[in-house]
Amino acid sequence: MFYLLLSILCSTALITVFKLFPRFGIDTFGAIVINYFVCVLAGSFYTGQLPDLGAPYMPYALILGVIFISCFYAVGMTVRLFGVTISSVLQKMSLLISVPYAIIAFNEPAGSLKIIGLGLAFAAVLASNWPEKLGAGDSRKQERQHYLAAGGSLLLLWFFPIYSFGGSGLIEVLLQFVQKEVLLDPEADSAAFSTAIFGSAGLAGGLVYLYQLISGRASWSWRNLGGGLALGIPNYFSIVFLLLAFTVWDKSVVLPINNISIVMATALLGLFFFHERLSKINYIGVLLAIFAILLMAYSQ
Repeated sequence: MFYLLLSILCSTALITVFKLFPRFGIDTFGAIVINYFVCVLAGSFYTGQLPDLGAPYMPYALILGVIFISCFYAVGMTVRLFGVTISSVLQKMSLLISVPYAIIAFNEPAGSLKIIGLGLAFAAVLASNWPEKLGAGDSRKQERQHYLAAGGSLLLLWFFPIYSFGGSGLIEVLLQFVQKEVLLDPEADSAAFSTAIFGSAGLAGGLVYLYQLISGRASWSWRNLGGGLALGIPNYFSIVFLLLAFTVWDKSVVLPINNISIVMATALLGLFFFHERLSKINYIGVLLAIFAILLMAYSQ
């Protein structure tokens, strides 16, 4: 429970930092790329060594790093073309992929309390992100039309949200698989594996960012460095603690509790610190999240 709580706190801190970017004029992609290198430094300091390029987990770390950066881009495009609500729901609904995988692949129990809790988790995600006005989902229609008019592909238009969902689920599946089947000592190797993932993501993202800087599509700002530093520490440890939580509880319990706790904490932070309005159905979503967490924790 302790590792899971720390992972939730780190992920919530991560989202809070993202929310502050517009106030300080920080370029999100630039800060994200820098953040990955900060993660490598944090991991190297934490473990006392650089990633072992010959470790059995390294091929998976390389794959995950590419998925991390590409999924981030897809999420950003989904927010732009379809809105924050749809993007948030798609990311958290990755549970539809990762939880069944955990139950089937690792023969984890699927009792009635866990199933009911999972159902409440889905409802909590939807209700917590539900727009105040039902028609708000079409607010990005003009943006989609502009994207297509500017030569954007219709195939890519729908690929972005699909990949946001599928990529998020694939990340959670691969993390489970490597923690269970590849890491020789999950408790000792989780930090080194996380460092390798972020190193791979940093290299892939760094090449893209360098191209953007050279081509003039992006401009350098020292503010991006500050944003990357602020992101790096909570980002790194959110993955480390999640992997460690897998060693204590069933993965089919850890993932739903982790995801809906982040949704709930983010909603409450938005309410109390960023003065965001929550509708009645959003409050219901927060209550459903609490009940879902209690049920799934009790089922463990």
